[in-house]
Amino acid sequence: MLGQGCCRTVLARGPCAEVTRCSCGHIHLAMGPVTIRVEEDVLRAIGLTVAEALQQLGEQEGAPVETAEPALTSGGWKQ
Repeated sequence: MLGQGCCRTVLARGPCAEVTRCSCGHIHLAMGPVTIRVEEDVLRAIGLTVAEALQQLGEQEGAPVETAEPALTSGGWKQ
């Protein structure tokens, strides 16, 4: 729920996630039905962790990993 006087600005939107910044300073990472509210430095740490995991997956599969936009085979949210 947004606080009084708060408004959000979309920073990024993809097929399965959205990141917004609230005017009170929090970052909201929404994935399907779940929204996580974090500070900016925590979001950066999450991003680095996810990037490392993607790199490890690419090395295990022997193929380069594309991080710009994931391919969705089912056309919707994938858990």
